[in-house]
Order: sequence, then C-alpha cells, then structure tokens
Amino acid sequence: MGDTPSQKCALCQSDLTFKYRPMPEWNVSGMICGQCYDKKLTEHYIAPDRRSITKR
Repeated sequence: MGDTPSQKCALCQSDLTFKYRPMPEWNVSGMICGQCYDKKLTEHYIAPDRRSITKR
C-alpha cells in the first residue's frame, strides 16, 4: 500500500480520478480528465460552421 502520486490532466492539470486517452488527432500527450475529453469531443465532432447553430 504505497502512496502513488495523483496524475494530472494534460490539459487543465486537475487531478485525474478517471483517465481518458485523447484521440491522436488532438495532439495531446498524456491522459486527460472527463471534462477536457468531453470538450475535445465536442470541438472535434461539431463542425466550426455549425457551432453557432447548436449554441442557441
């Protein structure tokens, strides 16, 4: 039962409770948290010209 240092999100530096592996096209090295993963998925899958439509 050793003390392992908590890992940090590669994007926001918050402590990771669940680790998500970023997609290769995001160019992120290391694991990321759920919030950053969700944000990146949204950016990746919603085309830039449609973002204003979905924010209404």
